[in-house]
Amino acid sequence: IMTVMEEVLLEEYMRALRIERLLNSEIAELPKGSIQKKKIKGREYFYLQYRCEAAVKSVYVKAQDIPELTKKLEKRKENISALKEIQKTKAQIEKALGKDFLNEHTAEGIYQVY
Repeated sequence: IMTVMEEVLLEEYMRALRIERLLNSEIAELPKGSIQKKKIKGREYFYLQYRCEAAVKSVYVKAQDIPELTKKLEKRKENISALKEIQKTKAQIEKALGKDFLNEHTAEGIYQVY
């Protein structure tokens, strides 16, 4: 028999799991890195720079694509920040309810997957 508080916390935990999954999939779809401007022979060129394993990759970006790319990079940063908050919330609920309780009361032991 669960108390009202346990039910509310479990519901919030399940909501946090759904949001975490959504944020992770959005982050995976968005570009990572930063836009760098280089001046070559008096002309400006833009590059998306990001880390791939140990190397830094640079990909040329057309000037007209910069505003859209900037929005996507900002969205990725916002999602990463939101993901950290959700993970903090999840950790607090895990501490409050305990891992055994979550394993017992989540469908198919979802807690173990994460």
